[in-house]
Amino acid sequence: MSYEATLTTPGRPKMPTRLPATVILLCLLAFLASALPWLQQLSPLQLVSAFWTYDGDQYASVLAHFSWAPRLSMALLIGCALGLSGAITQQVLGNPLASPTTLGVESGGQFGITMATLFAPGLLALSPDIAAVAGGLLAIGLVILLTWRLGFSPVTVILAGLVVTFFLGAINMALLLLKGEWLGNLFIWGAGSLAQNNWTPFFDLLPKVLIIAALMLTLIRPLQLLQLGQTSANALGAKVSLLRATALFLVVAMTSVVVSRVGVVAFVGLAAPVLARLLGARTLTERLFWSTLAGAGILLSADTLAYWTTSLSGGSLVPTGTTTALIGGPIILLALQGFRDAHPMPGHETSPSDFLPPRRNPFQVAGLLSALLAITIILSMSWSPGLEGWNWTPFTQWTDAWVWRGPRLMAAILAGMALGMAGTLIQRMTGNPMGSPELLGISGGAALVMVALALTGLDLGRAGQLAAATLGACGALALLLLLARKHRFSGNQLLLGGLALYVFMDAGLRLVMATGGTLASKLLNWMYGSTWLISEVEAFGLLALVVGLGGLTLLTLRPLTLLPLGETSASALGLHVPRTRLLLLLLAAALTAASTVVIGPLSFVGLIAPHLARVLGQQTVGKQLIAAALAGGLLLAIADYLARLLVYPNQLPAGLLAALVGGLYFLWGLGRHGKN
Repeated sequence: MSYEATLTTPGRPKMPTRLPATVILLCLLAFLASALPWLQQLSPLQLVSAFWTYDGDQYASVLAHFSWAPRLSMALLIGCALGLSGAITQQVLGNPLASPTTLGVESGGQFGITMATLFAPGLLALSPDIAAVAGGLLAIGLVILLTWRLGFSPVTVILAGLVVTFFLGAINMALLLLKGEWLGNLFIWGAGSLAQNNWTPFFDLLPKVLIIAALMLTLIRPLQLLQLGQTSANALGAKVSLLRATALFLVVAMTSVVVSRVGVVAFVGLAAPVLARLLGARTLTERLFWSTLAGAGILLSADTLAYWTTSLSGGSLVPTGTTTALIGGPIILLALQGFRDAHPMPGHETSPSDFLPPRRNPFQVAGLLSALLAITIILSMSWSPGLEGWNWTPFTQWTDAWVWRGPRLMAAILAGMALGMAGTLIQRMTGNPMGSPELLGISGGAALVMVALALTGLDLGRAGQLAAATLGACGALALLLLLARKHRFSGNQLLLGGLALYVFMDAGLRLVMATGGTLASKLLNWMYGSTWLISEVEAFGLLALVVGLGGLTLLTLRPLTLLPLGETSASALGLHVPRTRLLLLLLAAALTAASTVVIGPLSFVGLIAPHLARVLGQQTVGKQLIAAALAGGLLLAIADYLARLLVYPNQLPAGLLAALVGGLYFLWGLGRHGKN
């Protein structure tokens, strides 16, 4: 009797009929949808024969043989590879949200290819797989290092994977903006397209996938022992650490060779195992087999949708990576339905924190931050490089320098203040120090509307963009509230809902990147906070908006003081908790939208500024709000100044520098939490 059978006493569970029926039907329907346009020109027999031969006198037959058949074969091969990789990953980590996408492996593979393109092109000539595998190992190594002590808590794993993806993506974008002439085509490719014009890529990838898959399947019996827990598996002779390392290395290798061929095809490795489990796959063998087939069906369906969308849009490329990314958000939420995460949220301590900064005089702290901000303003306006080296601009000439330096500096400071206040509201309301507008998807909702405006070509002006971004943030917020309502706006559901919204924003970005050209460059500049686009009118409009919204935050002092006492105590003191949380989230959304229009959605200032306020000893709500606003303004003022200097005469987006620093800070925060 096999060991798998002994694990499922008193009898082996019977596989439900719906599992094979659904997966096979999915594959067949995807195949038929893919073949449908060609059946108008070729008979079914001619179309099937296109996989091995073609009629040179018939153009449709040639096109089917060299384009449709290899593309369909590539979709099936890569879908199988990613489905198997996702199932192995979830088994190794015991986490229903683990996948190459949520662990950052795919973004790591693209990062490796990017670095090799710039600094070691000879390595790509030797084999692009080496660079992709190295990048994938870097990404998954960071995620595992950060979440190991938390037992790979599902929420923590996807947060760590998301921020690793943020961080590596920010580096990628910095390189793209600086070296666009070298990397432009690379990022069009990186959006994930399966379009083919011959069979060579398929036959190059096939043996590699088969070899890695065979090595994965040799681990089935040892992996079954992991279901008993680490202690029992070790007692039965399994070397758990070595087993996990080997399996994850194979997952990275499989994912990276795929990324090196077709770019980032996200979330197939998550969707396939989730579908197999929901349809009734119970044993490891069943999950691996049906996840592999489900991955093929899912990716072929997504690729067919991308093909149809490309055709209907007049030939504008819609990469497969876009359509697969669109399924990621719903799959994440579906995977967590009914799943109870026993681990604490990042930032939620099981015991009082060992680190409690001493309280400091708020006037001294505000004075210090204001003085540093004033120094930054003076340096930014006066001391900068020019055609003849570094120059000092006297105060009497600031009126001339204002046109070039003033509005962008003013907008950066105001955006930082808005994010500092928004971050404080969110962290106080959720009780989670790792919460921020970026991680709750509010920034992503505003950004998604901006992406849609760019794609449709609508020019609404800055005021119209602000209004649209605010609507996007509120729309994201409304969806977030629907998702979290039955959990009374708990931290878990808020963060997971925000992640799902980020996934949709990422799909829009992939679509824009695939278009290339000036639209992609302009939008990417804005996404990462290009303050040089700000005019004087826009800067003063933002001033009025931030001052008005900042005044409204004064009304939140009592609610934010009572909410940490718990819902029961706050209600007993006369606070209507659900309504209060809703109003606080709306205010945070408005502040976030105002800053997102200026600095982009990925700055992480909303995460860092409230923490700096606490480090400076500002523990009460009002003091923390003021200190966080000043700290946020200071952070983005410094970022804007450095963005002008670091690569002069070129410029980096200020938000990009803030994202790099913020990503490092978040990773450090997760790692510190794991050590508590």
